[in-house]
Amino acid sequence: MTKNQMKDRIVEELQKAKEAGQITTEKVSEIVRKAVSASVAETRGSIDKLRPIVKDAVASAVEGLKDTGADVKEVFGGAVEDAIAGACSSGYQAVEATREQIRKLEIRLKDEKTKLAQSLREGLEGAKDAGAALSEDMRGRVDAAITETKLKSTELLGLTKQTVKEAVKRAIESGKDVKETVAQITSDATERALKEGLFTADRVKTVAGKVMSGAVEAAEEAGKDVKDVAAGAFEGAQKGIASTVESVGDKTKALLSEDLAKTKEDLEAIDDLFIETTRKVARSSGEEAKGVLNDLADQTKKTTSALREKAYHAAEATAERLKEGGKDAAKATAEAAGKGAQIMAEEAKELGKRSVAVAKGAISGMLKGAKEALKKEKEE
Repeated sequence: MTKNQMKDRIVEELQKAKEAGQITTEKVSEIVRKAVSASVAETRGSIDKLRPIVKDAVASAVEGLKDTGADVKEVFGGAVEDAIAGACSSGYQAVEATREQIRKLEIRLKDEKTKLAQSLREGLEGAKDAGAALSEDMRGRVDAAITETKLKSTELLGLTKQTVKEAVKRAIESGKDVKETVAQITSDATERALKEGLFTADRVKTVAGKVMSGAVEAAEEAGKDVKDVAAGAFEGAQKGIASTVESVGDKTKALLSEDLAKTKEDLEAIDDLFIETTRKVARSSGEEAKGVLNDLADQTKKTTSALREKAYHAAEATAERLKEGGKDAAKATAEAAGKGAQIMAEEAKELGKRSVAVAKGAISGMLKGAKEALKKEKEE
């Protein structure tokens, strides 16, 4: 649709609306939106052509409304909004279609993980069946290998929290070096679980939460050693994350620049995310564990932890890999934002100004309404 065709369509539709007595804000908006959408559809997603299309549509709407003799100011506001909405219509549709694809992929990923876990369990049972026909010594070796395989796959099998909980119960029952034992249990569990997949901030939060809460629940159910267990769980989870962070560098070699930039961001946020996760576990814990975990989170916030240092060095190493690929971290961010950063800053100021005006207007309206109500009440 050419510029003149769009203009003619808007003017013609407005004239028809006038003849039908339908020159309303809603009708004008609908006419403009449909005309713009049709025009944009012919550009095949060319963003460069959107600005002139909206400009011409708005100008045509003003001209067409004047020709109908309608009060432009009264019905024109919605036309501008819908001209913009029409320009973005294909984009909205594409985003929604992509979201739907992501939703389907997430469902598929969940199903595939379930199948993988089932396959692993079947494989383990097959190995166990084979061991049953072997000598006692060999059967013991097979069982040990099966257990070790399970330990390396607790997150996939959905056993991370429960495994930690059972291990901590045993540590409490032994009554020896409880804090140190719990720290080792949670460190090993955290590291194993994190190394089952790609390193991401979300996975760190999930795994650390399961590990610490599993340990604390074990102590609270046992009714003893809660403070030692909470402290050990914090120390162990932190150590397990730090150990995993050290190995992140080797796994980034095959990542694309965009993935490297995301990994760098995750590494930089890890220490804060761990503290956030600790406080979340504290909130759902009893008073003893809550106090210990919050105190440890406060102390870690004030000091330089081993996790923070290792995360910093890993992030720096990742940034170096970005540079090696001809795209350092700063440039990656700048390219993603481009000149849009300045535009966004200006837009934020404009919108902030408008938001204040709207808020003050609302308050003024409420005060006015309250005064009128009070006045009416007094009169009655």
